[in-house]
Parts: sequence; structure tokens; C-alpha cells
Amino acid sequence: MILLLMMVTSFTFSQDGGIKKWIEKRKETKSERIAAGNSYLTPLVGPGYTPETGLLIAGGVLFTFKTNPKDSLIQRSSMPLTAFISTRGNIGLNGRLSSFWNEDRFRFNVVAKYSDADDDYFGVGSDAAESVSKGEETTLYHRNTFIFSPHFLVRLFPNMYMGLLWNINKSKVTETNPLMAEDEYYQKFGPDNFNSGLGFSLGYDSRDITVNAYKGFYGNITGTFFGGYLGSDNNYNVYEVDLRSYHQVERPGNIIALKLYGRFANGDVPYDELTRLGGGDALRGYVKGQYRDKAGVYFISEWRHMFLNREQEVGKHGIAVWLGSGSMASSIDQIKDWIPNLGVGYRLEVQPRMNLRIDFGLGKDSSGLYFNFSEAF
Repeated sequence: MILLLMMVTSFTFSQDGGIKKWIEKRKETKSERIAAGNSYLTPLVGPGYTPETGLLIAGGVLFTFKTNPKDSLIQRSSMPLTAFISTRGNIGLNGRLSSFWNEDRFRFNVVAKYSDADDDYFGVGSDAAESVSKGEETTLYHRNTFIFSPHFLVRLFPNMYMGLLWNINKSKVTETNPLMAEDEYYQKFGPDNFNSGLGFSLGYDSRDITVNAYKGFYGNITGTFFGGYLGSDNNYNVYEVDLRSYHQVERPGNIIALKLYGRFANGDVPYDELTRLGGGDALRGYVKGQYRDKAGVYFISEWRHMFLNREQEVGKHGIAVWLGSGSMASSIDQIKDWIPNLGVGYRLEVQPRMNLRIDFGLGKDSSGLYFNFSEAF
């Protein structure tokens, strides 16, 4: 596969300047703005491929800022915005805000997604995931989806946070296939679902930088409760456990990152809200939704290595290699069959400790190429 990265910007050259001087001047301006705590915008575009959408062109911007430029200790807030259009005519928009306020006493995060794209539905459970062949007459369908989830957190003690969140999501199937139309689980909920739920979280976070940690630990427990009291079409609950650990090996930029994640749902859970393995942030390489059920667990071990530059400092280019596995079932006590996952990626630092990520993942009879800002976890 051929990867092409292109900075999307406009520029002019001075009479005695040229490309080299322009690049040096841009680097200097960038360093000065970031050091002063000012906002900075990095645009990028490039090709990609996912099992769900096929070949695509993805573009985006990474916008970072400090809520208080005079605070030298607080982390920079970040808001990556990405969009894609694929050869199948699919489109998608994704945004994720991570912000830090008042000496990190408060955090405000938002996830927002919209897509008008093809997807795949194999059914519910591991048996369906492995017995149904991917294809236009078996798994392919088209849907519109929207997700908006703000999350407000308050620091209780050093590194300890409690939060409240709201999750609204809507999914509307516009084209289906014969196999999906006959599926009992799909028939139960129908093509159009709106879900709204309130939740709470309790977490511990000692990471040095949240978007690209070199060291520290992150642990979070979340419960979200969807019901008619908020206008939801369905009544169900979702519980998540997210554990991550980061270990620096010999020097900065050489990191072992570990993640253990579990998601467990009960009640009348619509097919689009079941726990799913795969996608760009979990078991990369699997079709997101091929493996879906009420309970799911996965584990990833990832080595991240940024190469040294000529000055023997951490440079802007790096690689990542990961190995993982996951499983799902109708309940946590039924989990037993595990699927493998491995992959390799390229990293380009576009702002201090904030990387462009290009990952190629392999799964069981599946693969995917992913383009995004920030690390997978």
C-alpha cells in the first residue's frame, strides 16, 4: 500500500527565501505560539482504507489550545476534527474535544460523530460473526448515524476524577439486505432508533500527557442509563471498564502501552448499541460490528517508538507495533472464544506530543488501514 501525506496549506515565498526558509520560519512561528500557550491549527490529508468503507480520502485538522496560556503546568487542550469520503460514496465527520480547566480541577470532553455510510451486520454473537460471509446480499447495509456525548469531570483528589455524561445517538437504516431483513434481532428494533442516556464516571488518571502518554496509569468506570425519561426509544444500561498503563523503556519516546477494556450492556439493547470489537481505536483490522453482543472484552499490548534525530533527541517520526485479542458473548460469564489481532503503524509528530497516526491492522480474515490524530489509547 502506498501512503501519501500532504500538508494542506497555502504559502508564498519571499524573493530571497524559497521553500527552506519558509519551512524554517513556519517551524519557528509554530514553536513560539505553542510555547506561549496560544492556539495552533495543523491540517493534514491522506488516503486510507477500512473494512467498513473501503478506499477513502481522509482529511482533518488538529486544533490545540490552552484554556489559560499563563498556566505552565496545565496540559494543552486538543480538538482533532476529521472527515472522509470513500470510493463507495460514504461520508463521515468525527470530532473529539479534550479540554482542561482551572489548573486541571475540571475537564470537559465531547465526542461527536456523523456518518452517511455503508456498514456491515453479521448478526449477534460469535457464531454469526464467523458463519456469515461478508457481502452485498449478506451483511452490507446503509445507514445514517449521529452521536453526541459531552462529559464533564471534577477532580476530587490528586489524579482522581468524578464525572457526569450525556449520550445521545441516532441510527437510521436506509438500505438493507435480505439476510439482515430476516434477522430476528434487527426485526425487534427496526430500522430507526433514537437513544438518550445519562451516566456517571469515576476514574484515576496519572498520565503525563493524556493524548500520548509516556508514563502513568489510567483507570475509569462508567455507567450510562438509557430510558424513556430522556426520550429514548429503548431502555437499557451500559457499563464500561477501561484500564491503561504506560511504561517508558530506557528513554522518552520508547513506550510500552497496555490496555484492558470491557463493555457490558443489559436490557433492550438495540443492535447498533451492542458491544462491538474492531474499528480504529480498538482491535484495528476487524470490521466494526462483525463481532457484536451484549458483553465484550479486549486486551492490547503496544510498543511505540519515536526515532532520535541528528541531535539525539526524540524526533518527529516513529513506529508502533501491537498485539491484542478480544472476545464477546451474551454475558460476561459466557466469554470464552478469543480472536487474535496484530498490526503496525507509522507516527508523525505534528505538534509537541501529538501525532498523526497511520495504522495497518490484521484480524481473522480481515484487515484495515486507519488515518487519525492522536494515539488509539
